[in-house]
Amino acid sequence: MRFDAVSGKTLTLLTGGLLILSSTALAEDDSLPAVGVTPQFIAFLPFHINADRDRGASEGRGFRAIYGRSLAEHWYWESDVFGAVLETGKDTITDFYQLGAETGLSWSLYERSRTQWTPYAIGTLGAVFNDVQPDSDDDSSFTLGAGLGAVSKSLFDNGLKVRGEVRYLFDTFKEDFGDVHWSLGLEIPLGEIRTVERVVYVDRTVEVAVEKVIRVSDTDSDGDSVPDSRDQCENTLSGARVDATGCIIDAQTVTFNTISFQPSSSELTYGSKKTLLPVAESFNSQKDLKIEIAGHTDSIGSAEYNQGLSQQRANSVREFFIDQGIESSRLTAVGYGEMQPVTENDTESGRAMNRRVEFRLLK
Repeated sequence: MRFDAVSGKTLTLLTGGLLILSSTALAEDDSLPAVGVTPQFIAFLPFHINADRDRGASEGRGFRAIYGRSLAEHWYWESDVFGAVLETGKDTITDFYQLGAETGLSWSLYERSRTQWTPYAIGTLGAVFNDVQPDSDDDSSFTLGAGLGAVSKSLFDNGLKVRGEVRYLFDTFKEDFGDVHWSLGLEIPLGEIRTVERVVYVDRTVEVAVEKVIRVSDTDSDGDSVPDSRDQCENTLSGARVDATGCIIDAQTVTFNTISFQPSSSELTYGSKKTLLPVAESFNSQKDLKIEIAGHTDSIGSAEYNQGLSQQRANSVREFFIDQGIESSRLTAVGYGEMQPVTENDTESGRAMNRRVEFRLLK
């Protein structure tokens, strides 16, 4: 926890007289509850309507404003208001109008993150007022909604994201109608948490109470986009995808082109050992991961020679990890030689990309 700024102080003098603070002993109350961070957001979504043709309108347009907040891992509560115009396409009949509100739950495949796209599903219930022709048919009705969408990774440092969605809205108005809303707009995270810390100053028979309103900024020590208050796995491997708890997701491959060896040898260079040290720390902190160390070469030399060299180099990395305390049963070394290039071997830069070590992570 880091205290950025103290926004105000209120002093209450409990007995008369002048209190000289330099002679005051400080006693702090350590029983204060920990402060949590609840992800919240607002979203603004213009939408196009494919209207139920039985309405007497074929299409329309509208705008939806949404507020959402996290309830549990992957689950969010969302509420919105919307307004819409349904085009009748007839000069003798005015367009139809809607004003509605919905609330419901959405489930995200991943925790909303600054670094990855997040697909989600949503279900809602609500009510809508339908203004139609003739006016005697105007009425309010209940709605049920279900949809699929996705939220982008952050576009800027402020966390602004793009959100797209298709939602089916069942409306019990008159004979029941079903419309499809196609949306594309922006989602804006809301974040700052404020808390109050109470400190008591005691000087003989004099007590002064101080309230400090403090702005809290949660940190992310290992840079995996999960704040330390919710991060259950420390020292996350740079470049690895993580879940909402900050732990590495299995069934992924992390590639290093910066791990080098002595020429025509499997001996790691000094610089490569320094590169591998934080990788070993990450694997040591998440002991349920099994790691396949995959060695690859370029196409210079015979295929048989490259196969053997890649196997020796993968073995060398495995031995380094074992020396750093990782159980040997979690480590498998496989040499693939020149058989799995990521680009052409026609240029030096292409060959450099093909000479690589990959860590294939499994549970």
